Amino acid sequence: MAEAAPNPRLVAVRALNRVLPGSGDGASLREVLRAQALDGAAGGLMRDLCFGVCRYLRPLNHWLNQQLSKPLKPSAQPVRLALLCGLYELWFSDRADHAVVNAYPDLCRKLKAGWASGLANAVLRKASRIDAATAFADYPDAVRWSLPDWLWQQWQSDWPDQAAAMAEASLTPPPLTLRVNQRHHHRDHWLTQFGDEARAGALSPWALYLSPPRPVTALPGFAEGELTVQDEAAQLPVTLMAVPDGARILDACAAPGGKTGQLAEAFPGARLVALDVSEPRLRQVREALKRLGAEATVLQGDAAEPQSWWDGEPFDTILLDAPCSATGILRRQPDVKWHRRRQDLPALVDLQARMLDALWPLLRPGGTLVYATCSVLRAENDQQISAFLERTEDATEDTPGIGDPSPASRGWQLLPRDQGPDGFYLARLRKTMG
Repeated sequence: MAEAAPNPRLVAVRALNRVLPGSGDGASLREVLRAQALDGAAGGLMRDLCFGVCRYLRPLNHWLNQQLSKPLKPSAQPVRLALLCGLYELWFSDRADHAVVNAYPDLCRKLKAGWASGLANAVLRKASRIDAATAFADYPDAVRWSLPDWLWQQWQSDWPDQAAAMAEASLTPPPLTLRVNQRHHHRDHWLTQFGDEARAGALSPWALYLSPPRPVTALPGFAEGELTVQDEAAQLPVTLMAVPDGARILDACAAPGGKTGQLAEAFPGARLVALDVSEPRLRQVREALKRLGAEATVLQGDAAEPQSWWDGEPFDTILLDAPCSATGILRRQPDVKWHRRRQDLPALVDLQARMLDALWPLLRPGGTLVYATCSVLRAENDQQISAFLERTEDATEDTPGIGDPSPASRGWQLLPRDQGPDGFYLARLRKTMG
């Protein structure tokens, strides 16, 4: 007898129980989904539920709590997650209401929580008679935007005029953005190939937006390295780098290898070194290079402690894509906002500063260091660079303008845009000849 197909809703609840605060272990959603892969429509439903509940967790939870006569026990976390999945499906998917309402009492039984089947039926029937806009209308801003209080307050402090637009953009699913390997074909080739489904990015000469999204395995040329999935904002640091043949490039914090591959494509005559502190994640860098047919020296080491891996030869240019809060990519990694805490920031800011200070002596006079984060918090970005310039006599900042004027005091800050790039920051630093 053939084995029964996995229930995608059940798989989603089990995945979310590992990812979200509660009895779960706070694992990364990306890593959990990589281990819980389902194919076809079932996989699509499972991933949609996982991402959707993480995106809208706070208002969904708020509405659910208002319906309960008494709080659910912590041990009932899987039941709570099942109900949240049902609410998300009703309000944010195009699946038929009756099918959604009918699915979750049975799911509770599969979770060995038959006592909750009646609760699921009652809650979801009530939810099916309203929509999300009505349900969330009177909620406080941080709840409605599904953000932790501290993060919403920080956004309002850092970007008072843009905070609401940022929050709204961070709730929308991200577009499928590709990087064209122009060593194979120009971007115009792919615009013609995909027709009305594609549009060119406005900021990166390599960027291509594709709609509707599809699995990378369905993309022509992907296996051959002609196309790579990469947000347009993440493609921008390489546009700030001018590298002559034979120059030596360091890609610090290289994993998972997106920018390493881009550097190899853009500067094939350069000597590229890819560094990361995590040996397991360096496997992803090697796989990315292999798919592109590109080469680099791949090193395991800590960017903040070069004495353990640097051979003494200066670099002509360094890319430091620094560890950060990832607050600019919440639409891609919505679980991040439930894992980050305000108290995490000082350690991140300190690590970024130590990496800048440690890597700067490795740069030859006249060389450039491009600092980048996928954060929208000023402490990690323009304030970090201002502090570095104050303590580093032979450093100047000469970041060119990219697109709209930057709201940052130093470097260039991009805030997340619906159907456009993620939130991102970059600054180009030049070492004076002395």
